[in-house]
Amino acid sequence: MKNRWIAQCVSIGLVLMSAVAVSAFEADFDPSTYNPDVGEIVNFEVCEPCLGGSDFTYSWDFDGNGEAELETDQDLVTYSFDTAGFYEVVLTITDAGGRTSVATQGIVVGPIQAFAVRELLVEADGAIFVLITITTRATATVNIEEGLPNGWAVEVVDTGGAVVKINSTEKRIEAAWMSLYDSDETLAFSYRLRPAYTSVLPELSGNVVGYASGVRYVMGIAGMLALPR
Repeated sequence: MKNRWIAQCVSIGLVLMSAVAVSAFEADFDPSTYNPDVGEIVNFEVCEPCLGGSDFTYSWDFDGNGEAELETDQDLVTYSFDTAGFYEVVLTITDAGGRTSVATQGIVVGPIQAFAVRELLVEADGAIFVLITITTRATATVNIEEGLPNGWAVEVVDTGGAVVKINSTEKRIEAAWMSLYDSDETLAFSYRLRPAYTSVLPELSGNVVGYASGVRYVMGIAGMLALPR
């Protein structure tokens, strides 16, 4: 078992190292907000230190449909969303030699009773630390339903006061806070993913759900949806 675990750690490490070696740069970007209003101008800024120089082309798919709305050589662009909802924003960076790197993040447009953002951090042993931060925007109950990627073992790090269940049938983490929260309160939940029987980097998705004024709400978790590849 120990040898198998070491092999899996080496495997995922090789995937990460080979991705860096092949592309020699990493796609990443920061939106000026993860929760804009409909029609609000959002700045999307490419992480220049992640690129290591050279000339690049930036292709932006703002709705995750596989078709780029914008191709440019500028590392700062603006965009506005004309309808409320969850958007998957995909940045593909191409260098002069045709090599590519892709970053994907979620944006929630419009008002929502509770808003969540996911952050990812690759640790030294190949594990992936996941932090989800929730901010209430109304008096509401708060729950998280976070999908579990195939081939990865989960370890809850900090429940943040939530009651947590690993739902193996639905392949998801369920975290429920047993209180009614006022607007502008902040909650946090974290877990760690370790490669169990795969070297494929995970793609993540989940929802923040609950009730506000007797009405159920559901919205996707914004922020990082995958590690850059």
